[in-house]
Amino acid sequence: MSGNIKAGSGRKTGLGRGISALIPDIDNLEIADNKSSGNFFMCKVDDIVPNRFQPRTSFSEEELEKLTNSIIEQGILQPLLVRKQKNVTPNGANYELIAGERRLRAAKRANLEYVPAIIRDMTDEQVLEVSIIENVQRSNLNPLEEAEAYYRLISEFQYTQEMVAKKIGKNRSTIANFLRLRGLPAPVMKSLADDEITMGHARAILGAGDDQSQIKVWETVISKNLSVRATEQLVKRSKSEQEEAKKSSNHSQDIDYIKTICSDLTNKISCPVSIKKNGDKGRLEILFKDSKELEQIIELLKKI
Repeated sequence: MSGNIKAGSGRKTGLGRGISALIPDIDNLEIADNKSSGNFFMCKVDDIVPNRFQPRTSFSEEELEKLTNSIIEQGILQPLLVRKQKNVTPNGANYELIAGERRLRAAKRANLEYVPAIIRDMTDEQVLEVSIIENVQRSNLNPLEEAEAYYRLISEFQYTQEMVAKKIGKNRSTIANFLRLRGLPAPVMKSLADDEITMGHARAILGAGDDQSQIKVWETVISKNLSVRATEQLVKRSKSEQEEAKKSSNHSQDIDYIKTICSDLTNKISCPVSIKKNGDKGRLEILFKDSKELEQIIELLKKI
């Protein structure tokens, strides 16, 4: 293990107040136990379970391989952040990871038995906050992972969008846009997670209407490799076509309805009835063949 292991800096990067806002004394933590050295202690790798609040679900194999090689050569230069388990797991692990998922994975690949760790007493809510901030600061999350992380703060810890925005250091409208991504159809979500489309594409596609319309636009975007601007224009045309199709359908239904009414009235008064419409205006015509039919029609109308 390298001798120049140091604790995380809790640096601020314009994202809210940074991790240091949640862990203000990260650089001055007390020695954890008798095995401690400085402000961290050497913890068995097998004694740490992964962070169950980790918002990141995909890890680059190339990045992990590079980090593994770096750890083999230089050791771990920044301790992992852990908290004590309330209940020891079946495998005997005493700690749950708070921050440092990539380092823990790379340490296991490097066959390290011990890793430097800092113990912190944190609530589930704080752990989720730290996990989000750590990943967002380093641009580790894809848009869907980030959206899901914000949703968890709202659904599990009763945050409002304003509260999330303040914690993360982004505008409320930005948080709202991320949350909207959760409404995308599954194929479009996967495409966004796989970097086939950008968040800009996804936001434009959301405006296409129902799932079927969104998927249709997405397929065109993929097949033609459209830019975000071109996607926005495509959505605009698509919505215009949908409106025209809706108007045409309504007009067709209107015609069928009028035909049915005319037929019913014709049968009831035994005279041909027609309705002429021009928008919401129009006229109703009753044809008669002689004065006798006219008198019958007049008598019927008087009874109404």
